[in-house]
Amino acid sequence: MDVDAYLPFVFPAVVALAAHPLAERLPPRTASWVLTVLAAGVTVASLVPLFALARGHLLAALAFAAAVAGAASAAYGQAHALRSARRRARDLPGDGVVAVVADDRIDAYSVPGRVVVSTGMLDALDPDERRVLFAHETAHLSGRHHLFRAVVRVASAANPLLWPMRRALWYATERWADERAATAVGDRVMAARVIGKVALASGGASPVRMGIGAARPGPVPRRVAALLRPPPRRRIGLTVAALGLLLCSGLSAQDLIGDVKHGPAKIDVVAEHAPH
Repeated sequence: MDVDAYLPFVFPAVVALAAHPLAERLPPRTASWVLTVLAAGVTVASLVPLFALARGHLLAALAFAAAVAGAASAAYGQAHALRSARRRARDLPGDGVVAVVADDRIDAYSVPGRVVVSTGMLDALDPDERRVLFAHETAHLSGRHHLFRAVVRVASAANPLLWPMRRALWYATERWADERAATAVGDRVMAARVIGKVALASGGASPVRMGIGAARPGPVPRRVAALLRPPPRRRIGLTVAALGLLLCSGLSAQDLIGDVKHGPAKIDVVAEHAPH
């Protein structure tokens, strides 16, 4: 059997291994887009040939059915969570984007459409530090980070090999918001100080929440250290190389689909080794 017959099912593992290095080395906004596109792309590139194999092989059919069921369940769960978050956001106090809730706990997060801040959080920060807080949370809203995260959750539910991409993307979107906050206040050192202070003082948050006080994918010191360095520079070569993985994944899937149509003997062997 040709080695390239396995490639559509190997590329998701390669992409998952590359996720954390990409999240660290690419500018956060670029990393968020690249990781999301990669997750969606390699998922499709592995499912399409698996569907082609499924028409004549039981194991491939079961693997395809499990992948589709996982993706459908995750998509429904994400849609339900986001709808519930929007309903709760409408019921929060205030008419603007920011909702202040009476709570002594130090907490701040964003849900689709609103930024929620506790009175305990506001009491813990001075006016300049609050600017960092609000800039960070509104960056999550304007960047629609909840959609990036939803896409990767669905992709990883379809293909569990992509599970590490959840944490990598979570980290990238937090770093994206960190950088936006630093730019908004014009002081990277202050932004680093506030993010470290608030993150260490805050408790966990629900999966639909995003923000300084939310459950975090990586150690706070890494985010703080990144802000204490100069702004991240573009890495065009790395970006192109990362997207090249997607191109190779698509080409290998196309090749395998061609084998399904024109090489029955070869596909019998491939189907026996399809992931299940």
